[in-house]
Amino acid sequence: MGHFNFFAVHQFNITGVTITAPGDSPNTDGLKFGFCSNIHISDTHIGTGDDCIAILSGTTNMDISNVKCGPGHGISVGSLGKNKDEKDVNGLTVRDTVFNGTSDGIRIKTWESSASKIVVSNFVYENIQMINVGNPINIDQKYCPYPPCEKKGESHVQIQDLKLKNIYGTSKNKVAVNLKCSKSFPCKNVELVDINLEHKGVEGGPSTAVCENVDGSARGKMVPQHCLN
Repeated sequence: MGHFNFFAVHQFNITGVTITAPGDSPNTDGLKFGFCSNIHISDTHIGTGDDCIAILSGTTNMDISNVKCGPGHGISVGSLGKNKDEKDVNGLTVRDTVFNGTSDGIRIKTWESSASKIVVSNFVYENIQMINVGNPINIDQKYCPYPPCEKKGESHVQIQDLKLKNIYGTSKNKVAVNLKCSKSFPCKNVELVDINLEHKGVEGGPSTAVCENVDGSARGKMVPQHCLN
């Protein structure tokens, strides 16, 4: 479900669109894409009760710029890996975008016990502002929205070649950077550049980062302190 669903759409531009739904409305993705390519989204404002933008299996070469997201669940890649016939997701750029009061900002979610082996690669997130966002940076390869899950196991989705640059603002939760990758297929070549996410939640204390099974590098300002190998 959702407001606008795009499947097997190619060479398509979306600009100047406003989507508004209550923050507590379920299954109301703003824009959803599957098996699409060469999509450009710009100058768009999305407020909803689910993902502002959802990027699903087989989507390649997507450029997102000057988007305001909130309320909602952020810009999400996935969930991926649940079905056997899924395809790689490659080539995503998100830039000059604001998340305001969302549960998540940058989000990649793959099922913890995958039916398909696919690759998620060549992602760039740059110049992103977070305003009171629950989970500003969130890679979750143990995704299981309806526990208890039918079976336990590692995700078989490979995440690689991911760059996050100039991500700044405030985090509602103490863990501002959450990089929980698959033990069987660790995240590779994750690059953090100039991350500045301060904790402004009720817990108190500075923001923190969590890393599991991720290899990468960090440079520039790092708030919270990075946890990459």
